[in-house]
Amino acid sequence: MKINNKLFTLLLFVLLISCNEHIVDNLEDYKGGVCLTFDDAYVDQWYKLSNSLIENNIKATFFVTMINTLASSKLEKLQTLDSLGFEIGCHGYKHIDAVKYLESHTLNDYFYNEVLPALNIMDKSDLHPKSYSYPYGMNNDSLDNYLLNYFEILRDVTDEQRKPLEKEVEKIDEIFCKKGESKIVSSLGIDINFNINESKLRNALQRAKENKEILCVYAHCPVDSNAISYQIEIGYIKNFISLIKEYELNTYTFSELAK
Repeated sequence: MKINNKLFTLLLFVLLISCNEHIVDNLEDYKGGVCLTFDDAYVDQWYKLSNSLIENNIKATFFVTMINTLASSKLEKLQTLDSLGFEIGCHGYKHIDAVKYLESHTLNDYFYNEVLPALNIMDKSDLHPKSYSYPYGMNNDSLDNYLLNYFEILRDVTDEQRKPLEKEVEKIDEIFCKKGESKIVSSLGIDINFNINESKLRNALQRAKENKEILCVYAHCPVDSNAISYQIEIGYIKNFISLIKEYELNTYTFSELAK
């Protein structure tokens, strides 16, 4: 069958244009971002914060611990947060330091005493976590390999903040990642005790934008004012949101980093 040369050239041109537009669209979608996470069991405070997050189209992940102690009203709030598109992750059953625990116990002991009981309650509450955040950010390779059989991705914390911070935030490589790059992601604490001011946030966001990376951060209890250790003021979070928008960055739930 003969093909008209002009028709063939036209079809080839249309195909190339279509492919190029698809590539450009993908490049435009693939830009840096922020993964905002919260730890422990401050469900009422998270729920209160969620309105501001929704209004600004900000994704967040809430890692819950000691779920067996939560009243049914708080479980319902977690279910609502989940239905609104926020991610509910697992943060252990008794908030145990896993590394210390393994000094006198096995990996199986840790899983069956610290992880599985939490998963069982979460499953019964129609919460099905894809991600796990280590209590105190304490982990090792053996733990990681074991728990990746049950979770898509794991979160620890940067060791740089276990002492007075000396390194510039934008130079802490482990708190930056790209989607699908790793199943273990470190995070930067931004509670008031970590002293991460606006200048440091800007430097970190600038790196995320320039390198098309995702900055992972964590906090604990949002409060209106007078924050103490392991609390974060809502005004700080709102300013952080403004900076995310200023730098034109996306936001991600934690399990999205695994894809």
